[in-house]
Amino acid sequence: MKTTIYLTRHGQTEWNIEKRLQGRGNSPLTQEGIQKAEELKERLKDLNIDVIYSSPIERALHTAHILKGDKSVEVITCDALMEMGFGEYEGRKTEEITKENPEWNINLIMEGDTTMSAPGGENLEEVRDRVRQAMDEIIEVNKGKEILIVAHGITLKALMYYFKDEDVNQEVMGQTTLTKIECDEKGECHIIFKNDDTHFTNKTKQLGW
Repeated sequence: MKTTIYLTRHGQTEWNIEKRLQGRGNSPLTQEGIQKAEELKERLKDLNIDVIYSSPIERALHTAHILKGDKSVEVITCDALMEMGFGEYEGRKTEEITKENPEWNINLIMEGDTTMSAPGGENLEEVRDRVRQAMDEIIEVNKGKEILIVAHGITLKALMYYFKDEDVNQEVMGQTTLTKIECDEKGECHIIFKNDDTHFTNKTKQLGW
């Protein structure tokens, strides 16, 4: 009995372009973010998605409801899929933070540093732990189904770590790209494709994060 998991990132936001840390905060989707979510919706419309799990943060939840389209499926919010918490740094530009605190560098987190955290925020190890617990449960209660998960940049890194992606420390998922994973009855999971953007009509270079 095969379980299929699709992963995507929320659409582009204003803070993405400005390179501000969003974390648990929020910035609305841009028009381009909405447009590319609509294009992914078209790609998904003929797939038999049984359930959608989304971070409850508005940018992800908005994206999830766009992707749902006319499908009669439930959108379930899951706190464990929220973005890494950046504490006191949320809403601030990364270049400003680096000047203020040269020891803190988000690129190190992107590359797999598990101990670095913002004041009052999380580290990558904590994100991985909550994502692992959530995915264990999601897969267990949805065996044999097709699942769509809508999350965030660093959360998706934690998800790909869970699925043993060899390139997890080199890649950041693009907004509203698509990743497909299949898990067999023994619990062995295989990445079929990842970060795929073939559904975009306009493949402009991603701005910001």
